[in-house]
Amino acid sequence: MSANKWFVRPQPRPSAALRLICLPYAGGSAATYVPWAAQLPADVELIAVQPPGRASRIGERPHAEMNALVADLAAVFHEVSDKPYVLFGHSLGSRVAFEFTRQCPGFGLPQPRLLIGSGSRAPHFPSVRESVHDLPEAAFVDKLRELNGTPEEVLNNRELIQFLIPLLRADFKIADVYRATPAPLPCPLVVLAGTEDWEVTREAVEGWRELSEHGCDIHWIPGGHFFVEHNRALVLEKVNAAVARVAQAVRFERVVA
Repeated sequence: MSANKWFVRPQPRPSAALRLICLPYAGGSAATYVPWAAQLPADVELIAVQPPGRASRIGERPHAEMNALVADLAAVFHEVSDKPYVLFGHSLGSRVAFEFTRQCPGFGLPQPRLLIGSGSRAPHFPSVRESVHDLPEAAFVDKLRELNGTPEEVLNNRELIQFLIPLLRADFKIADVYRATPAPLPCPLVVLAGTEDWEVTREAVEGWRELSEHGCDIHWIPGGHFFVEHNRALVLEKVNAAVARVAQAVRFERVVA
């Protein structure tokens, strides 16, 4: 398996002190995070994860089960875990980030210095909506339109949407079925939540506080479920503040080592 398929580096920074490794939401791709690279601190390198079934990997079978996705990512993760790193995920990507972090020791991998969860209920909380992945095609497309994460021009292009449905069903199956074991992680958490995200209740956002041994900061971002796209400037402001603190700690460790 080629690790290069998994990791997109928009602006390689070989001397970076820290990596920010970003996981996509259901149906999303590395493209969401590519514009972030130029706006991160100078000593932070962006790595955008590209799972199978999307963009440059459109011809590959997407994962439909959390443990299989985590195991395949772990198998290539050594390429990017040679430096301290922060994990970021939006929506389903947040829960993938949590499960990956939880399983890192079993794969012999270092855990992240920080996990940033965005637009997601705490992974051990149930979804407030009914299962989506197994709906008939017309109802499935209607639900995608309601969720407002798929461009209307894609939804209205029958040939294109039918091409994408296997990926979308696979991602939503993970989102529908996965429920985490509520074990606190050995790293701090930062959580971003949309003020108008009706999919994620305030209680489910607060539930993230149960999942860290080192504290959890929650920031409310104006917008709906896809505030990561629609309020990018404020999201990046919060992300940059968080990763800058971690990068400073990493630099200090180097000095005293």
